[in-house]
Amino acid sequence: MTERIEWVTNRRRLDALRPQWDLLARGPFQRHGWFTAWWESFSASRKLAVCALWREEELVGVLPLCGRLGSLEVMANVHSPVFEPLSKDPTALDAVLRASVAGARGRLTLTPVPSDGPVFERCVAAAREAGRLVWIEPGEISPIADTTGEFATYREPRKRAWRELERRRRRLLREHSPTVRLIERPVDLEGELSRGFALEARGWKGRNGTAILSTEQTRRFYTAAARTFHASGEFVVSSIEVDGCLLAWDLAILEGDRYWLLKTAYDERHRSLAPGLVLRHQVIEHCFQRGLRAHEFLGGAMDWKLSFATGQRAHAAIRAYRRRPPSMLSYLSRRFARPPAARAYHRLRPPRSGRSPARSEPASRG
Repeated sequence: MTERIEWVTNRRRLDALRPQWDLLARGPFQRHGWFTAWWESFSASRKLAVCALWREEELVGVLPLCGRLGSLEVMANVHSPVFEPLSKDPTALDAVLRASVAGARGRLTLTPVPSDGPVFERCVAAAREAGRLVWIEPGEISPIADTTGEFATYREPRKRAWRELERRRRRLLREHSPTVRLIERPVDLEGELSRGFALEARGWKGRNGTAILSTEQTRRFYTAAARTFHASGEFVVSSIEVDGCLLAWDLAILEGDRYWLLKTAYDERHRSLAPGLVLRHQVIEHCFQRGLRAHEFLGGAMDWKLSFATGQRAHAAIRAYRRRPPSMLSYLSRRFARPPAARAYHRLRPPRSGRSPARSEPASRG
């Protein structure tokens, strides 16, 4: 059966791949709509360079890349929780990886790839077999709560640690009679996003410039992603509301029997009630009741996430460099100069202002 590589370099052709692309997707962050939302928001100074593998007329492999200064990198940044190439089978995966490595005149960057699976090993092997210098950097470790089985069994080892949280939950329910929505598809998507984004922007993320509304690019990205998954019935929200005021809010995707937490926010004026942690407790209990497999926190392993987690997924960045002077200089800088500089930066960096203690309330997205 004949195989061929196509390099997709314009948006019209990229859009034409959508039906077959989504047949290959395993998980929300391999969807065509996720990457087009990213491209529409973060493509400045980059050129489209998607590597597509065909067998006759069937799309069997995709590596969503973009080019910059002679190098290729995945369509991903800090707003991308996880990345893996799309492929129908291991043979297709190896072929699209080889083509992508060969197509990078300078560096090829794949991130954030789960570092404990066969896909990671095949990515590294493809680069090394092509004679590239490979540098692997550990990335975020994302907590996961397994929600199979019974909630009572999950809760039992956490009862002591959760004593204060559950006291605040009872107080919130008793004194404020909140409206609680758990894993619901919004009726008014645009209104839902407007209220949730505004809640996040009023907190520490707004003060630090990391809220969705802090830049037009992030607002555009999360709005486009929400619209994509809302159209497929997979965009969901969870919230606690009192007298029309949002106290806590989740932006999430419900796909593959998993709750993927993209963003969460809470009203810092009601910190004493711990509305963010109360919402997390409620959502996880509801995941058990609905028979979901897991609550995916995404992002880094913060203390408040770990208090709910039963497992984790580690990620890494894979950088493959050609053995040519400009690329080798970049490799040497990454390997020998950046680690000491990063350690010095973190020692000297002042603590973030406005960030709440992890024990009291969540302070990050999933």
